Amino acid sequence: MKKRIIRGAALALAAIIGAFGLAACGDDADLYSGLNPGDYIKVGEYKGIEADKMEVEVTRAEIGDAIVEALRAAAKETELKKGDTVKEGDTVNIDYVGKVDGKEFESGSAKGYDLGLGTGSFIDGFEEGLVGHKVGEKDIELKLAFPLNYSDEKLQGKDVTFAVTINSAKRFVEPEYNDAFVKSQGDYKTTKEYEKAVEENLYKQKEEEAQTNMETEVWSKVLADTKVIKYPEEVIDHYIETFDALTDYNADQAGLDRKDYIGQYYGAATEEDLKKQLTDYAQTLVKQELLVEYIADAEDITYTDEEAEQLQLNIEKQGWTEESVQRETGRTMEQYVHIELLYEKVLDFLGENAKLI
Repeated sequence: MKKRIIRGAALALAAIIGAFGLAACGDDADLYSGLNPGDYIKVGEYKGIEADKMEVEVTRAEIGDAIVEALRAAAKETELKKGDTVKEGDTVNIDYVGKVDGKEFESGSAKGYDLGLGTGSFIDGFEEGLVGHKVGEKDIELKLAFPLNYSDEKLQGKDVTFAVTINSAKRFVEPEYNDAFVKSQGDYKTTKEYEKAVEENLYKQKEEEAQTNMETEVWSKVLADTKVIKYPEEVIDHYIETFDALTDYNADQAGLDRKDYIGQYYGAATEEDLKKQLTDYAQTLVKQELLVEYIADAEDITYTDEEAEQLQLNIEKQGWTEESVQRETGRTMEQYVHIELLYEKVLDFLGENAKLI
């Protein structure tokens, strides 16, 4: 899925509501079946829309960054030897005993504890105090203090001393960047070949991004030039009902009552405030959907069964089910796939017919 109509609209409410796509009625017919989009919107010119031509360039620094990321991804966890010095990023296995006022305290001691140095799991100074010490080193003394807001009120602000033994340590070690490494990454014989492939891949990614940005720019212009004559009220009502029910569901998931939830996530002081937000949101989405359907009808834009099956498969791979899609969007899976595919096809059409300047 390369584009989503919600994202293209750049609506703040989309993130707040958590909507995955667009709402529709409960049966298998599309939301706008039987409706003529031209009765509801007046569409301006949508062919030959001017858009900025975006130049694509890949720098040596970007190629270098991509190689660094590949090396990090290929790093393997290695057991350090006794006497090796530990550093931030290592995972150490430790025994420790903590004392306050010379006495051990509850939860202040452990044996065989795995700790990632630099994770901030322990109080300030603990992890930093182990950096530079060696595997096998015993009775490392750390003189620290609990923060004033520590979870255990009895320990807040108290001085504490820890005696730590580093039993073992592991470190992710990156491979060397050489011909042997690039051969492990694919059908490459030399670093030069690999760097060329990295450059080509980055260029392709930037081209796709530039194309998407251009299409979105054109879509925004066409949408802004589209005037609403009237709204299909049954569709607006369905949106409001769908997202109102979703509000209750999300509040329950968050463990909040409805009033607290809409105040925290919508900034709505009253139900009337929420209703206005949902109505505005519904109207904006309906305008978009009507425009998609209008252009698709006018230009005979369709999609194949194979494309629909592939998009549904991609959606399901992301963890969405028929039930969750319907709850979040008000659409069946089939209805959701329909509007998303049409939107992608319409954007491609607008891009192909744009005038680049």
